[in-house]
Amino acid sequence: MPDTIHTRYAIVGAGTAGIAAAEALRETDPAGDVVMIHGESVPPYCRPLIVELLMGERAADQILIREPEWFAERQVTLLSGAPVVNLAPREKHLTLASGRTIAWEKLLIATGAQPATPPIAGLTDVPMLTLSTQEDVARFRPHCRPGARALLVGIGLLGLQAMTALKALGVRVIAVEARSKILPMILDVRAAAIAQRRLEENDIEVHVGTKLTSVGRAAGGAAGCVARTGGGKELGFDFLVLTTGMRPNLALLDGTGIASERGVVVTENMETNAEGVYAAGDVTQFHNWIEERAEVHAHWVNAYRQGRIAGTHMAGGQAEPYRPSYLNSLRLFGLPIVTMGASRIDDPQGAQVHIAGSEVRPAYTRLVVRHGELIAATFVNDVTRAGVFQYLMRQRIQVGDAAASLLAQDRAGMEFLHKIHAEAISGDVEWPASMDLIDRYRKDHGHTRWGTDKKTEKSEA
Repeated sequence: MPDTIHTRYAIVGAGTAGIAAAEALRETDPAGDVVMIHGESVPPYCRPLIVELLMGERAADQILIREPEWFAERQVTLLSGAPVVNLAPREKHLTLASGRTIAWEKLLIATGAQPATPPIAGLTDVPMLTLSTQEDVARFRPHCRPGARALLVGIGLLGLQAMTALKALGVRVIAVEARSKILPMILDVRAAAIAQRRLEENDIEVHVGTKLTSVGRAAGGAAGCVARTGGGKELGFDFLVLTTGMRPNLALLDGTGIASERGVVVTENMETNAEGVYAAGDVTQFHNWIEERAEVHAHWVNAYRQGRIAGTHMAGGQAEPYRPSYLNSLRLFGLPIVTMGASRIDDPQGAQVHIAGSEVRPAYTRLVVRHGELIAATFVNDVTRAGVFQYLMRQRIQVGDAAASLLAQDRAGMEFLHKIHAEAISGDVEWPASMDLIDRYRKDHGHTRWGTDKKTEKSEA
C-alpha cells in the first residue's frame, strides 16, 4: 500500500463507537472512502466478552465485533497492527507507527479507554494484571491455577467481571475497595450491603474502606506476595489484579488543540472544537444533567449511540442529538441488579427518596425524585419494571406525587403509566427506552452468540 492514503473519512478505533460510526457513514454516504485504524494486531473484538475468552467459554474468533466480510461488503479499509502516533488536525492528517500517513477530510476519534493505575508503591515488583485486551488474557491465564490467591483491587463493574472469571477458574479471590461500599459508582449503601453479602456467600473475601499503600514479595523467603493497607493490615496473595476503573485514551490529543478535560469535549452532535473532527465512545465526556457535572459515559449503549450520531453528521446527515443512557444491568452470582441515574448517592439533597423491600427475599427498590423528575432508581432482585423507569428518566417526564404509587404498583400508579404509555405511542417514542438498541446490538453480534447462548439464572424466591 502507498505511504500516504487519502480518504474522505478516517476512524481511529474499531470498538463499538467506531463500528457504529462506520455503519452510519455507509448508510448516509455509500460511496465515500472510509479508513478505520485498529492499533491491535488481532481483528477488532467485543471487549465485554473478554471475560468469557479468559474463562474458555468462547474462542477468539467468537468475540469478533464484526466478521472480516462486514468490512469488505461495506468497503471499509481496516488497518490493523499499527496505532496512530501523531495527529495533526489543522493539516488533516495522521501518522501510524508504521510510518504511513493518512490524509483525511473528516476524522472520528474513538480510541476508548485504558485501565487506570492507582498510586500503590511496588506495583512493578509483583505479578500485576489488568483485563482489557486479548493480550491481557494471554498474560492472565498462566496465573489462574486452582487455589492461587488473587488480590483484586477495586470492586466496581470491572472488578465484578474479573472476579467472576477468577472464581470460575478456581482462583481464591481477595477483593479490596478503597471506598466504604462495593460498586461505589452505582449503588447506594443499602443496595451495596446486599451485593456484598452475595459476594461473601460465594467465598469472595471482601475488604471495603481499605486502601493499599504498598505491595511486594513476601519476606524471609516465603512464597507469594504481600500487600499493606493504610490501616496496617497485611494481605497475602500470589498475583494482583487491577480493576480500579478506566481512563480515556487522550495521549493522541497532546499538542493538537483539541479540547479535553476528563475526556474529549464534544457537542450533542459529537463534534469537537477542531474543524472536521468528531469523537465518540469512552474517550469522550458529556454533561450529566442529573448531577450537573461533566463525566465519561463509559457504556456500550452510549458508545453505540455516539458513534451513530458522529458517523451520520460526518457524512452530512442529520441525527437526533445525543442523550446519554444512565443504565447499568448486571447479575451478581445470580442476583440481578439494575441501576440508573444518580443511584450511587446515599443522601441526595433536595430530593424525595422512596424505598420498598421484601421480608422474604433480598429484594430492594429505590426511587429518587427531584423537582418532580426521576433522577435515580435501583432494583435489586426485582428488575422486571426497570425499562419503564428508564423511559421516565430519559424522557424527563414529571412523575411528581405518582412516584410512591409507581413503587407500590397500585391503581393510581398503573393509571399514570397507562396515560404516559399512550402518549409515548402517539408520539412515536421508544418504549421501553434502550430496548431497541439492546435488541439491535444482540442481533448484530449474533455470530458471537451474544444474546443467544446466555446463561439463564433464576432470581431467589
